[in-house]
Amino acid sequence: MEGVDAVRQAATIDGRVAALRRLKNYLVGHDQRKEEAVQCGAIPLLTEILVSTSRTAGKGRTGLHSSGTSPPQHMTPEDDLRLQATIIVGTLANGGGAFIMALLSANTPSILMNALAVDCPAKLTTATLQTLKNIATWWVAERNASHAASQGALDLFSERSSRNLQAILAQRSASSAITQQCRLVTDIISLAATSDSTKADLVANSALLETLSGLLASYTVANGYGAFHGDNSQLPPPPSSGNIPSILAAISTIITGSKFRAHAFFLSPHIMRLFARVTSSCDERQRFGAKEGFVASEQGPLLPLLHVPAYGTTTYQYNSRSFPAGAAMQGSIRKGGSVFDDLPNGGDIDQVNAVCSWLLFLARSMHGSDRLAALRLLALINNAIDTDTFNVGHRSEYEQKKRERNKQMALLAVPMAVHLVQVAGEPKSADLGTQGDRDAQLVKEQACEVLALLVRNFDQLQVAAVDAGAIKHICPILKKSFDNVPLAKLMWSPKPTADGAPSLPVTCVLGSRGLPPEILHAMRCRESALLALSALSEGKEDTHRKSIVEAGVVPCIIDSLKDYPTDYSEKLASNRGQVSAKDGNTIPVILAACRAAKTMSRSVSLLRTSLIDAGIAKPIFQLLTHDEHEVQLAATDVCANLLLDFSPMRDDLLAEGVVKVLTRHARTSNSALRLSSLWALKHLVLGAPKDVKINTLSELGPGWLVNAIEGEHHDIAPMHNNGGGVSVGLSTPNAAGEQVELLNPSSMDVDESAEQDEDGEVMYDESSSTHYQASQLRSTLNQTTTTFDSTNYLLSVRSREQNPLLRAKQNDIAIQEQALDLIRNLLNGDDCAVMLDHLFQQIGATKLFDLFTTHLSPLPSHQTRSLTGSRPLYGPTELIHATISTLTHIANGLPKHKQLLVAQKPLLQAWLPHFTHPERKVRAASLWTVNSLTWIVDESDRRDARQRAMELRAVGIERVVRNALGDGDVDVKERARTAAKQFDQLLGGG
Repeated sequence: MEGVDAVRQAATIDGRVAALRRLKNYLVGHDQRKEEAVQCGAIPLLTEILVSTSRTAGKGRTGLHSSGTSPPQHMTPEDDLRLQATIIVGTLANGGGAFIMALLSANTPSILMNALAVDCPAKLTTATLQTLKNIATWWVAERNASHAASQGALDLFSERSSRNLQAILAQRSASSAITQQCRLVTDIISLAATSDSTKADLVANSALLETLSGLLASYTVANGYGAFHGDNSQLPPPPSSGNIPSILAAISTIITGSKFRAHAFFLSPHIMRLFARVTSSCDERQRFGAKEGFVASEQGPLLPLLHVPAYGTTTYQYNSRSFPAGAAMQGSIRKGGSVFDDLPNGGDIDQVNAVCSWLLFLARSMHGSDRLAALRLLALINNAIDTDTFNVGHRSEYEQKKRERNKQMALLAVPMAVHLVQVAGEPKSADLGTQGDRDAQLVKEQACEVLALLVRNFDQLQVAAVDAGAIKHICPILKKSFDNVPLAKLMWSPKPTADGAPSLPVTCVLGSRGLPPEILHAMRCRESALLALSALSEGKEDTHRKSIVEAGVVPCIIDSLKDYPTDYSEKLASNRGQVSAKDGNTIPVILAACRAAKTMSRSVSLLRTSLIDAGIAKPIFQLLTHDEHEVQLAATDVCANLLLDFSPMRDDLLAEGVVKVLTRHARTSNSALRLSSLWALKHLVLGAPKDVKINTLSELGPGWLVNAIEGEHHDIAPMHNNGGGVSVGLSTPNAAGEQVELLNPSSMDVDESAEQDEDGEVMYDESSSTHYQASQLRSTLNQTTTTFDSTNYLLSVRSREQNPLLRAKQNDIAIQEQALDLIRNLLNGDDCAVMLDHLFQQIGATKLFDLFTTHLSPLPSHQTRSLTGSRPLYGPTELIHATISTLTHIANGLPKHKQLLVAQKPLLQAWLPHFTHPERKVRAASLWTVNSLTWIVDESDRRDARQRAMELRAVGIERVVRNALGDGDVDVKERARTAAKQFDQLLGGG
């Protein structure tokens, strides 16, 4: 190509600059010329220029904008040469996804990002950032297209580049160039920070999140929406209002998928000082709640005042035997403190409510896609903090403030989101300009997704959204995404399309052209609508699911499960004009459709009517063997509902061979897929014929099932520190440079009546002198401090989320529970006795009972603290309950099986303390097992039943059964009454 050769042959810098300008003008707006330039080696040539000019410029310069002022505006010849090369790279990137692979192969994005490390004129910095944004935009588009050729990693963020981006954001100039640069930086973060590891590195290795938080705080103070309780000089210059949506979007991208990063945002120093506790007796943050209407001004409150009824609760005496779980909290009562004083230093509820009100106000002050950015961040914060433990003094106080926040969300945030969904479904206004078109497109693509984020996991918000008309606005958007859309035609070329020249280097070969922008837009709208429908149908309100069915979108959900055919890439390359929105779906759409199918299939009536009529079983089964593990997991989650005993799709899936597929998934190294597969198999064998149960156990493997019940981490012994806490090898330097255990500081106090292990909270039942371990993995931070310590709390949240050992043990506990439930369901039904004999034959009765005894017994000494002495500490409640439920089914077998269970003296001794377990479901299951053991099958069994009752009396089970007659739970009390009556019948009274 003449233009590329002219650049290559130029002898001077000025000559190269002139040749680059001519090449730039030749390429702009002509995709075929861009393709020819790439094939002629333009990208390696441009990359070489960028590398050489960056090195030259860096010899006499220091770090980027180190003075904090505007960079010099003088352009050297090398700067001009680099500027032209950068603009041409941006022009090539604008050609679409076909150019991205060649740019990544030449490492051009990383070179451009590293070039920001020199102190260069603002014009050059802006051009570099704009080019990086162009590359990131198309990389994301190609990444989301399932049919596209595999794209390389867009590795833009390193510790060095993150500091460079932070330096750009921290510039103190308010010029238009700096404003544009800040917007470009936040856009790049929003687009390119996609992986969880990248986001974690941005928080750990740079102060980007803190800088973005400071910009938001500075904007709030500058506009009079709040006061900064600290030195105002610590705040960066306030950004322009036009940059606020981009800043919100960048923060949302960084914190998505992590509670720790969300906490790191709203507990950052700038945000904390924006909503500071003024005095010990006056908390200004309470003025930012629903009842106070945010900050009062001369014109009145910035948010509407809401009436939230006071939360009513029943107060129990914690030493009452009618509430045995309360004994776990008696230590704090004896010391005169609050019930919650001894919990870990949890999040500050007033701080959280203040931040949510503040974000809600920002959303109300914006419009269109800008409002969506504020609502997205609000939703992420609300989702991150709702399940946390808060050190508020009284549970009723916490519940009241939580209700205030939820009502504020239901009455103010949800209607705004639903209105944007309504706007998204309306035809485009004729008077929209270019910017208006782009804003309208973003609203169409994101409005439903943001609504889904807001209402997911909150029944109250789901009801509010449906009452606001969300379903009737979402369903037309989903249907419209399947309409044929006119596509822009490619320019005709007399040259045939090359199949690829193997002799050319990869930097000269174009990648897949990818989906047209019009189809990508339809896919994003489809994904967003499916996510919204899944969020609205996940709750207990079956009326929501029925409304979705009545809207006629179930066929659309099924069609969204269809992947692109394997030859679709060739179809795109050969005849783009024939592409249709009905040909298939991208991976994000398939995942969203699986999520919608999962929530819709929770309805028994829909499983038997609409979903079977739409033919959901076949596409879901096909997705079980998809190439993407994420799709396999999503399809397996749907299968867990489709395989229930009342599902008419169970037989069809069995005929397709679902057992082999699920058992293969259960043996994979992916813990999430293993857990989901076990869950589906558990549902499959419930109420299934005997041959299906036997075949499932055979395919899974009895030995594998035993290993799953034992757990992968049952023999891992945590290390002990000198302070008596449990260390799992996770430490970090504090501000003084000292190594600090994130889970157990050496100064940790051990309470007399309740302790914690790394596996979770320890609850103590005084009546049985038994300690129980909860399944929630909580930190054991210093519990003697009553003042909220945000630094320690963030360490606690990070350790719970990022500690690999704790996460592995969490996953292991969940898998053990499902494996135990699988055995329980194998024994369920009329063939219980036959399956018991089969299990004893395949696994061995001794081995099976040893497994049960292990789960009911106190934890081994190496898994408990050295300071516990002889005090027993028990495992997670879920495993105890699953084990006892399995014992209940064994007790429902033949008299010989009942007798075999009663003969297991170590098992009975391990079981005994759980009759006074703090969790009512464990106490109820224990009594149910006793009822089955003392039940007289027939007259021939009366003598054996009496012998079983005597054995139970000998180990003390009759005594704890009679003690349960005073239990505060009605269900437990009634089961105890039945058991006591049967003891009386067999043994003649207590």
